[in-house]
Amino acid sequence: MSPKVDFSELIDSFPTFHSVPEITGDLRTVSSDFCVQEILGFEPSGDGEHLFLKIKKTDCNTEWVARQLQKKSGLTSRDIGYAGKKDRHSISTQWFSLHLPGKKIEVSTLGGEEYQIIDSIRHHKKLRRGSLLENKFEILVRNVNGKMENQLIENISVKGVPNYFGKQRFGFEANNLIKVAQLLNGQIKIKNRNKRGLIISSARSWLFNLQLALRVSEDTWLKPLKGDCLMLDSSQSFFTIDEPSDEDRQRIKNKDLHICGWLAGKQSSEARFTAFEKENVATADYPSWLTGLEKLNLDSARRPFRCVPKNLTVEQTDGNVQFTFSLAKGCFATSVIREFIDVKDLAVRK
Repeated sequence: MSPKVDFSELIDSFPTFHSVPEITGDLRTVSSDFCVQEILGFEPSGDGEHLFLKIKKTDCNTEWVARQLQKKSGLTSRDIGYAGKKDRHSISTQWFSLHLPGKKIEVSTLGGEEYQIIDSIRHHKKLRRGSLLENKFEILVRNVNGKMENQLIENISVKGVPNYFGKQRFGFEANNLIKVAQLLNGQIKIKNRNKRGLIISSARSWLFNLQLALRVSEDTWLKPLKGDCLMLDSSQSFFTIDEPSDEDRQRIKNKDLHICGWLAGKQSSEARFTAFEKENVATADYPSWLTGLEKLNLDSARRPFRCVPKNLTVEQTDGNVQFTFSLAKGCFATSVIREFIDVKDLAVRK
């Protein structure tokens, strides 16, 4: 059985690093308050079997757009690719790919009322998940009742923020987490592949957030411990240390390395000694989740504890605050915003 906890309340209680925000505000009063643009990690070649479409979507999720493209093109779900999912309650620009070997199609027939095709180009490979360099965000928070401090803006630009999985990963009122134990214990079956994957991903994300929250509360998320795993910046490559060295600490300070936590799966954590003990303490209340994820034969992975917003600007006028910044793939903009403002996300109430 899953622990009897209020997941939604716990998400809000995860510790921030810089301070507990005393300022409040409203996030996503309208969809145009939350804009994201996807930047690919490569340039499409201009020819090949796959048609790449740059799409601007409003108030619809990525999987829904993929299904519309599938229906309108007459292709199968395997023929449709995208690099990453974007928030439903937003205006998002992202790329999709359609496998059309030797076929021509009128691009204008693929558009829809909720999304528009703004560019198209051919490429020789399918667009795969994770084929991103970064995401650029423009976010407006309304009804802000305090003033942004320049020192806080500078600190976050330099040191970054805890790389929590955002609230949207866990579904409305964290309902995805309620279903985790039922799925892992065989109490329910979810035939839809995407929905099942989302529940499993929610479990791994929650266990990671617990590890990170513990390290933030103890002020060790940027301070390497004995046995920590350190990940190279902009890479999935990592290594395990015995005793942290002055060089390790300096490279972390320079953001060349990041301490990273465990995404549970069939392999044991690579952390050792003190760091391994911290992971166990953080996830101790969820033994059935760990066992269930192991039985699913999922590869374990690691994720950096730190997220550093690039080109961060904060402009405050007339009770509103406009944020602009870029984040590496997999990072959540809401995890940046929560370090500044205790926001009420109006989208989750719609």
